[in-house]
Amino acid sequence: MDRLVRVLLIAFIYIGTVVGAGFASGQEIWFFFSRFQERGAVGLLCSVIVFAWLGPKAMEWARRLKAESYRDFFGALVGKGYGRFCDLVMTVFLFLLIGIMLAGSGAVTAAFGWGRSLGLWGAVFLTLLVLVQPLAGLKGVNSLVVPLLCLTGLLLNLWGQGITAPLDAAPSVSGGWFLAALQYSAYNLMLALPVLVTLYRLEPDPVVLRWGGVVGGLTLGILAFLFHTVLKNYNFAAVDLPVLFLTKNWRWGWPVFYSFVLWGELFTSLVANAYGLSARFNLEKDRLYLGKLLFILLMAALVSQFGFARLITKVYPLSGYFAFTLLLPLALRPLPGEGRRGKSQKKQYF
Repeated sequence: MDRLVRVLLIAFIYIGTVVGAGFASGQEIWFFFSRFQERGAVGLLCSVIVFAWLGPKAMEWARRLKAESYRDFFGALVGKGYGRFCDLVMTVFLFLLIGIMLAGSGAVTAAFGWGRSLGLWGAVFLTLLVLVQPLAGLKGVNSLVVPLLCLTGLLLNLWGQGITAPLDAAPSVSGGWFLAALQYSAYNLMLALPVLVTLYRLEPDPVVLRWGGVVGGLTLGILAFLFHTVLKNYNFAAVDLPVLFLTKNWRWGWPVFYSFVLWGELFTSLVANAYGLSARFNLEKDRLYLGKLLFILLMAALVSQFGFARLITKVYPLSGYFAFTLLLPLALRPLPGEGRRGKSQKKQYF
């Protein structure tokens, strides 16, 4: 039973690191899968395979290297030269993503009439609070938010099938579904790497890590499918928050519950990105750790002024193209030998 709980904790951290407000809002699922109708379901299956295969492989690779951060992982995966470039690009992306998540946190509270400042500065304060003990904080926040996202997907699937939305029927899009599935898998898994490659510190047992990754990957697929079965019926091209649009007439506290889930998914991504950046520079070992983390968050808050949607359209496509250059080597290369930094002792595949 103890091992099962540890597997679930790793799975929750994996899920919470991969999904964000784009997932919880339904926009990512509709754009990458549901607009392709039945082909989108096949794309979802491809995405599940990638998450359940490469996520655990990245964790095991980092465990064998005893990687301090994604910098060590990249150097072993793609070589020192390109690894340095990947390290720089990932560091810039993480900083921009912190700004995006802060912008989104403010946008969610503003959309529900609570003001932008509440969401933004509340996220800054809670991030500092959670990351006082980084890995324990990641475990705690994802253990709370991920089950709520699962409940959201279940409720949407149970009660959302009979909705008649004032929208056009779903478009007939035939081509591009496979590339869309790969893009979704690539950029989400790449952005999860800063957390995944350090999870061996929280859980040193390779069996628990592996099964946590597999369970997390499969659960991501189930969650996405719960959203997909409802979203595939409509054209959400002009709707920013499809799930909110479909459920806007629901009562019994649903708007408050869903706003909490949506904000919570932004927050888990924010914490994961802030943790990844602090791990890269070993800030946790610095006596001024919290002060430097606060400085990063304040600088990112300035970036957030550019707006949530505008930042996503600029940053996410670039991260998708970059992700392929990392995930292809991760898929094709064998794991390094136990305790070695980047050189495999024998050909051993995950």
